[in-house]
Amino acid sequence: MTDHLHLSGVSHGYGDRELLHNVDLVIHHGEHVAIVGENGAGKSTLLRLMAGVETPDDGTAGLSGNAGYRVGYLAQTHGLSESLAVGDAIDSSLASLRSLEARILDLESGLADADTEELELYGSLQTEYQLREGYAAESRVEAALDKLGLGGLDRRRTLGSLSGGEQERVALACLLADPAEALLLDEPTNHLDANGTAWLESRLAAHRGTVVVVSHDRVLLRKVATTIIEVDADRRSVNRYGNGYEGYLREKAAERARWIQQYDEWLDAMAAERLQAATVADRMGYGRKRDNDKMAFGFKTGTWQSAASSKVRNAQERLRRLEENPVDRPPVPLKLAAPLGSVAETDSEPALEAHGVSVPGRLHTTDLRVETGQKVLITGPNGAGKSTLLSVLTGNLEPAAGSVIVNGRVGYLQQELEVPSRPALRLLPAFAAGLGGNIDEHAEGLLRLGLFRPAEFHVPVGGLSAGQQRRLALARLLLGGCETMIVDEPTNHLAPVLVEQLEAALASFAGTLVIVSHDRALGEWFDQCASGPGREASTGTWVRYGMQDGEML
Repeated sequence: MTDHLHLSGVSHGYGDRELLHNVDLVIHHGEHVAIVGENGAGKSTLLRLMAGVETPDDGTAGLSGNAGYRVGYLAQTHGLSESLAVGDAIDSSLASLRSLEARILDLESGLADADTEELELYGSLQTEYQLREGYAAESRVEAALDKLGLGGLDRRRTLGSLSGGEQERVALACLLADPAEALLLDEPTNHLDANGTAWLESRLAAHRGTVVVVSHDRVLLRKVATTIIEVDADRRSVNRYGNGYEGYLREKAAERARWIQQYDEWLDAMAAERLQAATVADRMGYGRKRDNDKMAFGFKTGTWQSAASSKVRNAQERLRRLEENPVDRPPVPLKLAAPLGSVAETDSEPALEAHGVSVPGRLHTTDLRVETGQKVLITGPNGAGKSTLLSVLTGNLEPAAGSVIVNGRVGYLQQELEVPSRPALRLLPAFAAGLGGNIDEHAEGLLRLGLFRPAEFHVPVGGLSAGQQRRLALARLLLGGCETMIVDEPTNHLAPVLVEQLEAALASFAGTLVIVSHDRALGEWFDQCASGPGREASTGTWVRYGMQDGEML
């Protein structure tokens, strides 16, 4: 089959910042591809270009092949009107299939008098309808809603009456109600629990067409993708890697080792040529030692100086060629390289304590005690009340009943990203806002943390990607000097390599930590820390809780 998604000579960016430069890429029908890269590198941009949502500044992008080949696209934010009813959104997603069904029924009514051409058309439409499993469309929608934690959802409700996560899951169910030949999904697991994510993985892995997914979910990357496409932010290019996610990690490690070796060899060659030129020139300054052959001395001296000058010129020429063909310095990977706030002092008082707190319809009467220095992981399906509990603990939501006692300074990373109130404010001042001290100290602290590079300090916060905004909120939390950190879905929007570095940093945090997460790999990390062996750097006691239907299990 010749159907494929492509980018040809594509350059694209926003304002004066170019993300992609002269990129060529082809994704063939049936490939299952994951797009990875640093946050803000241009992964979502690449997906929008392939989906035809954006037009490149230069070059061409889109679909080549069969005109009937369908492309389904799921953005990080669905873009549906909040006044739209859930049922209307589903009907819209099935409109093409229902139109096909209506044409089939119309032809069936006249089959007795149909000519050959009409019979052939009827047969082709029936075949298309069967291939799209049109007869199972409604049951497929119900199954999708159920697996995504929305079973029994009243279809008369407007999208605006749902939470942000519920809206995203409705959009995902709509996309999979009549799946296109090519599915393009941007962070589809951000609002899914473990069961929903496992179900989505199986659906995508079994999809007979093309799958292109931008994701930071390490388990999904391993189970779904056979090809990895990395967006290189430094070179504004894309690179393809085969053999799945594990093959990508191996090749990246080998690639970086080769790059470092080439750079070191280039530096050594430069140093050697400079030394050669300097040594010969220095020796020329002393001249030759005079001997008794006065007549030949001048001739021999001139010959020696001529040869030495030739060596200097040759070394300088080799040095010039090396300088004209430099090996780029390998970029320093983003890293977490700063202490995570204040150390909690051990005493008899708990860090957090909730007595009989409840929120009607969201959280049943709940008691929770978190000891100072304890690490707590709370898991459970969407709608279980996890984020509501965190909002109550942090004082962002007033409970209908009960009380909360907090000892020490608490930092909170919310799941939902807030829209910047001052979008024109640059990143560095936005980071420093309300933290005290001077801007130079904050710049130094942010650099030590390693979540941003200096070139990003002057980017307006309104122009940051979702991942960059998440990193900004994380940076303010980590450098906020908190004895207790409460984090809701900390791995959302973060690159996999950065997530692993965050886990390592949190393991050594001496304060109190409360995490809500659906990330299965993070759950495995937490259990390893709790079990002890192999996690010597971890501190405190590690406790896992589950939640279901607003109750602690």
